[in-house]
Amino acid sequence: MLTSVVLCIIFVLVDRSLLVDAKEKFTNADRSVSIMESLRKLVKEIQQHGKGQDCKAHQKKTVAFYAALTKHTSLSGSQTIVYDKIYTNLGQAYDSSNGKFRAPVNGLYYFACSQISTGSTLHFILMKNNNKLGHGHSNKSNGSGSVIGTVVLNKGDVMSIQHQSGSGSQTVHGSGYSTFTGYLIATL
Repeated sequence: MLTSVVLCIIFVLVDRSLLVDAKEKFTNADRSVSIMESLRKLVKEIQQHGKGQDCKAHQKKTVAFYAALTKHTSLSGSQTIVYDKIYTNLGQAYDSSNGKFRAPVNGLYYFACSQISTGSTLHFILMKNNNKLGHGHSNKSNGSGSVIGTVVLNKGDVMSIQHQSGSGSQTVHGSGYSTFTGYLIATL
């Protein structure tokens, strides 16, 4: 992506520079026109390769969130854990009303969550849309567990942390001890 931006800038500058140089150095008008036509075609091809986007379209969009659970929460089935206290939400991609992160752009993302169980063990899953990507587990009351993943997402893909169905009713510790975070590493 950075290469596309640099090439875009270089070719615009080269196009302008060569136009001035061609007018000054060549006495043969036909040769000058021919060179300029070739250069303009080259610049157009490069711009088409960049999908016609100008240089500003290549700027990186900042996407990052960090949220925590404020209350002890009893979980059952495949319930999504809703981290209700937002500390960071650049790009507004995390929704604290449903606990889901929706990718605003295609890219490579990093996610991590850490949980503390209350009263029993705790089983949870890092989910991409409806697919299980990784499992976290705390093996005793007040034990901790985590799950971390680096994931390629398309715009609109959803990431969340779910309770593992079939593991009975379990409680996740609130008071900021259980957290979920993620950020965009690079656009693709």
